Amino acid sequence: MELGVALPNAGRTVVTEDLVRLATGAEAAGLHSVWVMDRWLRPRGAVTMPGVPVPVELPPEGYACVLDPIDVLAHLAALTRSVRLGTSAVLALLQPPVLLARRLATVDQLSHGRVVAGLAPGWMREEFAAAGTPAGSTGRRLEEHLAALRAVWGPNPVEIPGGAHPVAPSDVGPKPFGRAAIPVLLGYSTAAGIRRAAWLADGLHPYRTDLDELAADLAVFRAAAAEAGRDPAALPVVLRGDAVPDQDAGEGRPLFRGTVEQWAQDARRVAELGVGHLVLQVAAPPETTLDTLADLRRRLDR
Repeated sequence: MELGVALPNAGRTVVTEDLVRLATGAEAAGLHSVWVMDRWLRPRGAVTMPGVPVPVELPPEGYACVLDPIDVLAHLAALTRSVRLGTSAVLALLQPPVLLARRLATVDQLSHGRVVAGLAPGWMREEFAAAGTPAGSTGRRLEEHLAALRAVWGPNPVEIPGGAHPVAPSDVGPKPFGRAAIPVLLGYSTAAGIRRAAWLADGLHPYRTDLDELAADLAVFRAAAAEAGRDPAALPVVLRGDAVPDQDAGEGRPLFRGTVEQWAQDARRVAELGVGHLVLQVAAPPETTLDTLADLRRRLDR
């Protein structure tokens, strides 16, 4: 299994030195990848989330300040040499596909082909409004976006004759570095999203804390890929999880909540399901003090 770490590009404050230290440290330690998240807004009021029956307020600790993920990766591209640079996940529908394709390809050029594009359609109505784009039909529009991204990454002249973002025959660059396209992983919140990834994407990017739910998702993914005539074994699964230190986690604990030894047990369990790449974000325990934050930094360094 390949291992990656999610970098803290979001919070009440974001410390550039932490991002650099963790990215370069991950590379020096032999990890395979580093990943950054995307979020445009943290509304001050409650928001409606998919699958959540009542509106919720987003915590300022995670969303009050989010450094743009692609800009962060451009900075880290200059400071690293081999570690892959992933987005987990860019809110694709908030950006025109030509712009998004060029931004990702720029970092791919700067990093000599190390970008992995984790994408999701987005879900927050307030963010769609801020981007000036409608909030509905996200599945169909994500399919159109993905086709447009690949067209822009392909040979010139690029032509997209219809849809929401048509392109007249044009030269568009840059292109990805030394490859036909940047690999695209799709995140999801529904079974339809899983099937869409199986039909169209280069891999699946689940975010799950329950082993049985993850197993069910992967069964849907593999069945849909086989029905589409694709080899499920050739489509990677990159799982993102929150690694939460908790000395008291017992039976029924979420994945990657507990001791470091329990994290390792969970890594073996998800590997048996066919997860080939694991991305962990080491989270603070519920009652965080300066001492526990210092301990978390030591864990990340280790």
